[in-house]
Amino acid sequence: MTDRDPLATPTLARLYMGQGHFDRARTVLDACLRRDSLDGHALALVRRLQARSDASLLITLVDDEAADRLTIKWTALGDAEACHVVVVASTQTGRTAATWVTSTRARAAFGTWECPLPFPRGSVSACIGCVDAHGWYVRAVARPVSWPA
Repeated sequence: MTDRDPLATPTLARLYMGQGHFDRARTVLDACLRRDSLDGHALALVRRLQARSDASLLITLVDDEAADRLTIKWTALGDAEACHVVVVASTQTGRTAATWVTSTRARAAFGTWECPLPFPRGSVSACIGCVDAHGWYVRAVARPVSWPA
């Protein structure tokens, strides 16, 4: 695709991204930026492509007699040294909710981390992400887990 192609627009790149054709989207965005290096829409979409991740994150309850902790496991995390795993749990306390937040640095592309269950009953979710010059961006989000099951 050339920079003179009238179809080379950020809108076409978004359509490609929505269909999972990330290489085609990149080609279109490159053409857009050759035509106008300050195209804000194209620059934002390039940033979104850069943040795209194949990382995964999984929360499981430790299956032993105590059952008093969670295991958080991540895979395929690029630039792991800059990333953190953030865990948020909540529970009902009377008519309000209590929350608990903790985090740890990922340090490796593949890893696990155990942390305590903060409440006798509750729900937890986790995400893994990084902070860069543009702020926090998420690489993966785990499916929430509740206990007792």
